Amino acid sequence: MASNSLSGDESGLRSRPIVIGEQSFPYYFGRDCITEIGAAIAALGADRLVFVTDDEVLSRYRRDIDRLAGSIPSLILSHPAGESMKTLTCLSSHLETALRAGITRRSVVVSFGGGVPGNLAGLMANLLFRGVRLVHVPTTTIAAMDSVLSLKQAINSGVGKNHLGTYYAPEAVFTDVEFFTTLPERELRSGLCEMAKNCLAIDPSALTGLREVIGNMTAPDSLLWLLDASIAAKSAVTRDDTYERGAGLVLEYGHTVGHAIEICDHRMRGAAGLPHGAAIALGMLVAAHISHARGWLSDDEMSVHYEIVTGLGVEPALPDSVRIDDVLAVVADDNKKGYLPPRPDAVPFVLLRALGRPECTGDLPLVPVAVREIRAALDVIAQPSASAPVVVG
Repeated sequence: MASNSLSGDESGLRSRPIVIGEQSFPYYFGRDCITEIGAAIAALGADRLVFVTDDEVLSRYRRDIDRLAGSIPSLILSHPAGESMKTLTCLSSHLETALRAGITRRSVVVSFGGGVPGNLAGLMANLLFRGVRLVHVPTTTIAAMDSVLSLKQAINSGVGKNHLGTYYAPEAVFTDVEFFTTLPERELRSGLCEMAKNCLAIDPSALTGLREVIGNMTAPDSLLWLLDASIAAKSAVTRDDTYERGAGLVLEYGHTVGHAIEICDHRMRGAAGLPHGAAIALGMLVAAHISHARGWLSDDEMSVHYEIVTGLGVEPALPDSVRIDDVLAVVADDNKKGYLPPRPDAVPFVLLRALGRPECTGDLPLVPVAVREIRAALDVIAQPSASAPVVVG
């Protein structure tokens, strides 16, 4: 793959090295720094930029995309927002359009937007000419604080979420926290749900900072703290786990059921369905209830889950559009199948023995969970008023 690497920190942006196993890349971030980000992208010496985004982001930030492109010939590939982007159909269409536009091995694919454009762009960059350079410019908290802090690039199959993908490192990540201050509150809180996952499953000491941020989410200092804390939490479990198949699997906390709820809700309500982070928050409540029923999590630790989830504005209940049987059908095809010996009545799950302490099978932070246990926990959040614990401050 051709490479014109960034040198030094000539943009003046803050930077943090992201080390994932044998791979590393810089993460640059700041406030009101679009001009500096554009200069850093220009320094890559691309013959063409291919921006991958969605229609909502494009309508909101078209001027910023133009500023990032500057005088470099550019192609903008957009699609209606939502999970319909993460399909083979959309991937194939974007690849063909980019090739017909004359991109070369010196071109750079730039994801601009949330986690969905980021995943799509990552796969495109990996496939084009067996690998062209990739840059992420996340504009949502969930992308900036979670999805770009990984090498995983994936789209959905007709069976389930993130079944088709690869691992691919970006050349760099750039973001301006001012993007986050203009997000609808629903999207802003969605991203904080992934940070909540990091606190509950990896670093409970960061809960104090998260509680403070919840009260003042759009303050630039809060957003910069969130970026630093997210980078620290994810780096702690991926530094020696390039493919997130070992210790990094703890990042799947809440995702087994959360992904299934998200898929089922979007099948029924389309883009009006739960945002990713909110679905993961519900998945964490399900996981916590399973751990509590096993005698692992205490009442107080359950209450912390509810305190953080409700503090982030997530209703701790299954949407009316989601049926438990449908969720269980999707869970049966979760992409963590194969990590543990197969059992017909169970699926691999990240469960906590205590906050920040996942239960392990061997060296993997996964345990088999019976379908009946999952159903029992889903029953609880399907009727939250009857079963949710009293939240303590």
